[in-house]
Amino acid sequence: MSDTDNDELIGQIYETALSPGDWVDLVDTITGWTDVPADALSESGGTEIDTQRTPADVEILINHLDRAVRSSAYMHALEDRTRILNDMYNQMPWPMLMLDEQMGVLECNPVAEQVLSSGPVEILPDRSLHFSDRELRQSLKRVISLEAGRETQLLNSRQDSVSLLCLPVEKSDAPGTISQVRTIVWVLAGQSMVTPSPDMLRSVFHITHAEARLLHLLCKVGNLTQSAELLNISVHTARTQLKSTMSKLNASSQVQLVSQAMGHALVQAARLPQVQQEREFTLNLPDDRVLSWYEYGDPGGRPVLTLDNLGGAVPDHTMFEAWYREKGLRMIMIVRPGYGISTYKANFEFRDFGDDIQALCNHLKIQRPAMAAYCGGGPYALCAAAQHPALFDRLGILASTVPIEHFELDKLDRLHKMFLRLFRRDPRLFVLMGRLGLRGVQHAPEKYFAKLAKSLCEHDQAVLGNPDLLGRLIKSMRRSHFQGAKILIDEYLRLQFPWKVPLGNITIPVLHWHGEDDRIISIGSARGLASDIPGVRFRSVPGMGRFMIYAVWEEFLSELLELPAETQRR
Repeated sequence: MSDTDNDELIGQIYETALSPGDWVDLVDTITGWTDVPADALSESGGTEIDTQRTPADVEILINHLDRAVRSSAYMHALEDRTRILNDMYNQMPWPMLMLDEQMGVLECNPVAEQVLSSGPVEILPDRSLHFSDRELRQSLKRVISLEAGRETQLLNSRQDSVSLLCLPVEKSDAPGTISQVRTIVWVLAGQSMVTPSPDMLRSVFHITHAEARLLHLLCKVGNLTQSAELLNISVHTARTQLKSTMSKLNASSQVQLVSQAMGHALVQAARLPQVQQEREFTLNLPDDRVLSWYEYGDPGGRPVLTLDNLGGAVPDHTMFEAWYREKGLRMIMIVRPGYGISTYKANFEFRDFGDDIQALCNHLKIQRPAMAAYCGGGPYALCAAAQHPALFDRLGILASTVPIEHFELDKLDRLHKMFLRLFRRDPRLFVLMGRLGLRGVQHAPEKYFAKLAKSLCEHDQAVLGNPDLLGRLIKSMRRSHFQGAKILIDEYLRLQFPWKVPLGNITIPVLHWHGEDDRIISIGSARGLASDIPGVRFRSVPGMGRFMIYAVWEEFLSELLELPAETQRR
């Protein structure tokens, strides 16, 4: 393969780097290029097929892809940097720090360099932070680890009359410094250039109108006597109002009071648009990772664990909230490592998740709950059931992915078939195209799902063509990719290798439903998986495909929860 003979293909590679929304078309082109068998040249007599399929020429293709991906990543980094800095109001007059997961200072604004050379919060020469208040340091550590969630946090130090406004940021998949940023922190002291209004102070802190007016002036001028004069009240009255306000806000000094007021005002001003409305709960695991989960339905109801699809975006459980409550179900959706704010873990395998699930059950004080897993959640749930016989009392898998030995490549939908062909030709092709694809999905999700739908069954096309369901899918996908989208490549690669867990060890009742018209995991593949599970109750659902969950979820759960609670199945 020479650059001259393949200008069109090479040009398409670099054009896709500039316009990643067209990545599916590039996958199609490259797959077609690699599909011709190596011996086709001799069979064709060299007249129709070029030498472009040789290993050496694949290397040339990979080199072009690698350069294109790096170019795309560079633009991605610039875009994310601009987005993050704009979102975080980098021009605010407070010291601002961009911190990594070890609490190191990656970057800071000029004000921080000037102000934090000494004092209660100090930037050391090695770019680490020193805190005179150890409790404040520990609180910041919780924020950075996402143990405290992804919301804006205001941390106050009684000892030093200083506050930290902390905004965890969505992880960028771009290279360089921007991908290491975990939290933006402003260091707030008593003096400030931005003053909250009396109405804001009154509503936020539930203080009286007179107290709010005084606090507003204290934030603005910083002097109690001068504030009293401006309000035309005596200093004695001002002191009385100040003491009352300090008591209500649990502040030990005027400086701390003003710092706290300014911090809360900035929280309101800097609050970012939230992707999710549901609360994401967190647990610190024994190895210091964070595991997160969401809850729906009846808080006092029957606990049911659930795992969602590959990509962490389906289903949207808020659609079933009323039904969960009606049936007395407490649905606990566990977020897998790398998604949401559950800590990413390198070299994680399907068989490794059982211990995390067990830790969550112990934390929630629930014993042997039911587990209902959909799509990409299936392998984790099956491996956990095989390795931890007493973890669940029953297991339901809906449209589950299957072990590699059961994949029917010839029955895959067009896009997934192309990806598998690239992987089998050279895993580097798969990874490089995956990286371009992730950026394309993030920039133009509607375009991606429209292309995916073309090769799916009618029911799946209807789901992806429904504006409400598609909007929910994209919203959930963005929420789940808070730590970046590279976890998707990890999980796709994970599916290309054996699970290394004997599913024949499963002893609990298992309900397995699969759509007969699933174009991604064929019904034959699903039957192959079912043959590995002792005593499984398998049902093929006519006319249904990959996105069958919205049509059958309630019926599926009802049947699962009515299964006899047998303790042994052979």
